[in-house]
Amino acid sequence: MTVLVSGVTGKTGMHVAESLVNRGVGVRALVRDIERGKMATLGMAVELVLGDFDDSQSIENALDGCEGVFIVSVDNDRQVEQEINVAQVAKDSGVGHIVKLSSSDSGNRLYAWSVAHAEIESAISEIGVPYSFLRPHYFMQNYFSLLKINNAGVVTLEAPANDGEIGAIDAYDIGECAAALLSSVDVLHNHALLTGPETISMERVASAFSSAIDREISYVNLDPAAYLCELEADNDDSAKDIADVYEEVRAGTMAVYSDNVEKISGSKPRSIETFATSNIDAINAAIVASSTVRSAT
Repeated sequence: MTVLVSGVTGKTGMHVAESLVNRGVGVRALVRDIERGKMATLGMAVELVLGDFDDSQSIENALDGCEGVFIVSVDNDRQVEQEINVAQVAKDSGVGHIVKLSSSDSGNRLYAWSVAHAEIESAISEIGVPYSFLRPHYFMQNYFSLLKINNAGVVTLEAPANDGEIGAIDAYDIGECAAALLSSVDVLHNHALLTGPETISMERVASAFSSAIDREISYVNLDPAAYLCELEADNDDSAKDIADVYEEVRAGTMAVYSDNVEKISGSKPRSIETFATSNIDAINAAIVASSTVRSAT
């Protein structure tokens, strides 16, 4: 059995590939840069193939002989067209199962990514290939971008979240769910909300990170208006959408929980503490990166 996995150089595809390999499934990874693909899959028995979502022929070549495909792409203006095209090529190639990485708010919010994922899901559900849509909630990996360090070496976790909680999930568990589906005859023919084992506050995240790297990290609650202005100053096209997400955190609507990870993968999802101890190098790297950014500005 062989599965085509896209996004192996990203935070989710790599875990999908690794979990499939661990289950004895053949993995063909679609990459746009072979060298980056080699680095992302170092130590894995993975076949790398060059391809691009905008090149249908490369997708067709990559899918040759594959029984399943994992579809994920970065948010962009052509995401809808690209992912639907991959799904259509998968159908024409005789693929038996499409697993798409979606979003927890797909079709339920007016955020650009929510609208895009809903459109893609709708199209894939009508293509005629068995499908499973995984809708992960807030990624635990997103917490890395909230780490800051000042000139005095004080490390903080900063967000306009008050004491709101989030049902955050580790990308590792998303990979486990995707691999479980792609390596078996199980098909959702639906979507599944994926969260961590509980809802967590920013204070909890700061504490978990502090314990993991043995360095004090405190949570700083940012002013929402100032935070939005900072995003807009960075010319972030998603500034309003991102700010609105934290407004939901403050309102409590991001504090959602589902047991779908355990139902699909057979294992409970990782806690924020387990995530932190498994990502010590990434936490420290994020702190260093923040220091570099502040020095540059």
